[in-house]
Parts: sequence; structure tokens; C-alpha cells
Amino acid sequence: MRIRHLLLAFVALPFAESRADHYAGGSITTRCTGGNFHEITLQLFRDCAGEQLTPQSIYLSNDCGVSFTLNALQPVTVEEVSSLCPSELPNSTCNGGSLQGYSLATYRATVFLSPCTNWVISWFICCRGSSLNVQGTPGLYLETIVNNPGGICNAAPEFVNNTVPTVCVGQEVSHDASAVDSDGNNLSYALIDARFGSPAPLPVLYGGGYSGAEPFEGMTIDPVTGEVRFVPSAAGAIIVVVEVTETGTNGQVLGKVMRDFLFVVTACNNQPPSASSGTFTASTGPASIVGDRSLSVCGTGAFCASITIADPDVGQQLLLSTDLASSLPGATLSIAGTNPAVAQLCWDPVTTGSYPFTITASDNSCPYAGTRTYAYSIVVTSAPNPGSNGTAIVCENGAPFTMLDSLNGFPTLSGQWVDPNGEPTNGIFTPGLSLNGIHTYTVGQPPCSASAVLSVVTLASNEPACITAGSEELRSFIPRVRQDPSQGHHLWISDLPQVAEVSLLTADGRLLHHQSLPGGSALIEVPAEHTGFVLVHIRSLASGARHVERVVVR
Repeated sequence: MRIRHLLLAFVALPFAESRADHYAGGSITTRCTGGNFHEITLQLFRDCAGEQLTPQSIYLSNDCGVSFTLNALQPVTVEEVSSLCPSELPNSTCNGGSLQGYSLATYRATVFLSPCTNWVISWFICCRGSSLNVQGTPGLYLETIVNNPGGICNAAPEFVNNTVPTVCVGQEVSHDASAVDSDGNNLSYALIDARFGSPAPLPVLYGGGYSGAEPFEGMTIDPVTGEVRFVPSAAGAIIVVVEVTETGTNGQVLGKVMRDFLFVVTACNNQPPSASSGTFTASTGPASIVGDRSLSVCGTGAFCASITIADPDVGQQLLLSTDLASSLPGATLSIAGTNPAVAQLCWDPVTTGSYPFTITASDNSCPYAGTRTYAYSIVVTSAPNPGSNGTAIVCENGAPFTMLDSLNGFPTLSGQWVDPNGEPTNGIFTPGLSLNGIHTYTVGQPPCSASAVLSVVTLASNEPACITAGSEELRSFIPRVRQDPSQGHHLWISDLPQVAEVSLLTADGRLLHHQSLPGGSALIEVPAEHTGFVLVHIRSLASGARHVERVVVR
């Protein structure tokens, strides 16, 4: 059924051939509105020197055998997207002038897409304009793929940059071809073949050894950020197609969108913003600079970082734009100066993960502004937990003990201990052999590491609390913990044969109370404001033996 629609449309193409070469690319995106209804948006770039816009058709089919066509769509908006400086926009061909201008026409319709895999939504026309990298003037084909089995309701990524970029011969190009996803799904980018409808889509024939994966010599795309880079060597148009693949949390492919567009290359004297600028220069809070344009953030605390961007043409001014609002929700970017421009990024992330974003700098050269896109990466990792500082009082004739047990809280395992001289140890303190003083426990690796310290005090063997240390009967260390029946915040601890340390902790490891107790019995008071679980940790200072009980106070 769909093939019949395509054939009918293709038969009509020769009648439109004389006026179709004014299209300069476009894309199709979708957005689920609920109940398996989807809003489809077709955007077409148009050379304003060509013929007027005409009604368009969109073709739909899926693997379940459904196919239909949306006919005679009219644009809902038409806006100019020329890469001209503001003062020259009135002189573009879109406004009756002589400078090359481009517009972006948007067509939109809402349709019912029954749950299925591989919904192919496409548009095509004949023919393209001539270019430096494609032979002849083949047709233009756009496509998006939607997977909605089980009625998955999802929005496709939307492209950030809706311009036809004009760039300079011999100057490095850095173009933002990225997209944003309102559902927070993962996006990856690739350069693919441009296609035309024949009536089934076929790759165009590239010239000069070029291909979809390398549309022009040295052209690459960052698969994570969508940044396209190359150095154009001749004036003319270069056809490029970027494909964005959207995957869910389980790695399932939710859909694919493509953007077919032109780089318009011209000879010019202006220099774009410097490729070596746009780097992080300073950071505060838990953020550390780990690369020219990379930050590592330890934990989810607030941080700020500075970025400096300069243009080699010192008399020009820079204007910065960014996708920060969609890439780093809640982040702010304040800008001081115009050349160089210093951007202050501040953010308080709420979840861990990798967050790419871009900043595009444009100078005020006329008629065509020099632009450069800088791609950044922020990686937020979980802050390591070394526990909190502790104190251990031991007898020199006492038994060895694990120092980790004497830190408060719930420290992460597999960290590293160093003794008071900074030498690494195995974390076992042996009285009489190990050093007195501050022992440091560190977890994680710089720049994301944290430490807690244990202060160890060793008592002489002739101290009263240590005289009987090591005797066999003290190794059976079973004190009793009893709540006062009339006052649940009072804990009676008895059957202590020697001096001991008592720590009261909440279920999440927060220290409520700590004190040393003589042998025999003692009363411990839980802070009045606390209710719920209390962990009672008791450690003998003589033998190192431990006892833990859990009580509930109300």
C-alpha cells in the first residue's frame, strides 16, 4: 500500500522538478500527545531565491502492514534563518535583497499511530541544488523512525540549531548539530548517507571520494555531543546528514531522526572565535577541571566554573548562546565582557551521570558572522563515604583491632589507611607495634575522594583499665543493654568487666552520643529529640571485643 503511495508521488515529481532545487534540507520529528496520537513536525530549509513554498505530503508505514499519507499540508510558520548579521538581514533574498538568504518552513499534523515497531515517517522531493560533494542534483529525502510497541508515549529529539550555516574557506568549522530530548533519553550522533526517493530511498552518489560517513575531507562528528568539525577547502555547498539515535534506560532504541542540511562555504576575511579558547579556567565547590572542556563533579553539591572565549579580531564583539537550559536543568550562565567573553557556569546537580552541553560563540562581522561551537562534558559521580572521625583508646597489652570499626557512620569498604607518618597500612592496629596518633582513611580517587581520621591513644599496661587486658575471661564480652520501662530514652548498660566506649548511632549512621564507661553498670541517655532505631555499639578498651544491640525509643 505504501509503495503505491510512493509511486504516485514519484510520478508527480517531474512536474515539480524545475522548482524543487530551492530546498536546502530539513527534518521530521514527532511528539506523543497521549492515547497513541502523535504530533508530526516537518521542517524544510528553503533558499529564498527559489520558487514559493508549495503544499507537502508526508508518508507513513510500519512493520504491522499499516501505511497512509498526509496530503496537502500547508506551513504553519515560516521564519528566516539566514546566517547574516542583524544589520544585513533586510538585504537578504528573503526580503527582496541580493544577499543569499534562507527560510525555515514548519508543517505540522497530529495522527494516530497504532502500537508497532518501525514506524517510518518520510518526505521526499526532486531535486537538490548542486554541491561540492554530491554528483548531479538528486532528490532530497527525509525520514524519522518511531518505535511505539505497547503504546510507548515518547517525544523525539529536537535539533538545537535551525540555521543554514555559512562558513569560510580555509577556516576550521565547529558546528552544533546536536538535539535535545525532553524525556531525558540517551542520544548518539552519526553522519549518514544523504538519500533520494526512487521511489524507495536510495543513497545519493558522492563525488571526490566523499561518503555519508565523511561528506567532506576530514569532516567528523562527535558521537556524544553532535559537534561537526572540518576545514572547507573550496567555496560552494556541502550536503551533510546527521542521524540521532534515541535509546531508553534499558538500551532499547526508541527512534531515530535525521537532519539533512547544507554548509554554505564562501571566501571571507573574517576569523571565527579562537579554537584554542572556550576552555575551563577555574572551578569552585566539588567540581574539578579534568580537561580543557571537561569537569568532574564529586557528589551533587553546588559548584561554579569559568569559561573564557576570545576572537582573534580584537575589535569584534562576541555573542554567546547555549543549550544549557535543556542539557543542565537549573544551571545558570552569566557572561561578562564581549571579547574576551567570560562565562560563569553555576549548577547544583541532583543526580549523577554524564551531562554534555555546548556554547556557540558568534562575532559581529558583516555580512556573515564568524561562529564556533564548543562542546563540554560534565561528569557527576557519587561522593565517596569514608565515615566520620573517631577515637580509639587501647591498651598496649590489648588485642589487635580493625580501625575501620572505630570510625563513626558507615564508611565505604576498600579504602586506604595511612599511619601518622603517611605510610600505607592494612588497617589493623596492633598495640605496641602500630603508631599512636592520627590514622587517615581515604576512599575514592582524586579528584573525587574523601577522608576520615581515627585518633588512636594507647594506654600503658599498668593503667587500671589495662591490668587485666588479654585475660581469657575478658574475651567473653557480653554486656547487657536494658531500656528503662518508664523512660524509653534511658538505657542501662551492665555487666561491664572493664572500661569500655559506648556509641549511640541512628540507623543511617549518624552519631547521637559517645562516652567512655567504667566497669560495672552505667546509665546512658538517648537525646530526647530522637525517636526510632538506635544502634548501641560497645567496645572494650582492654580486649578490643565488641558488642552491638539495636533498641527502639519512642
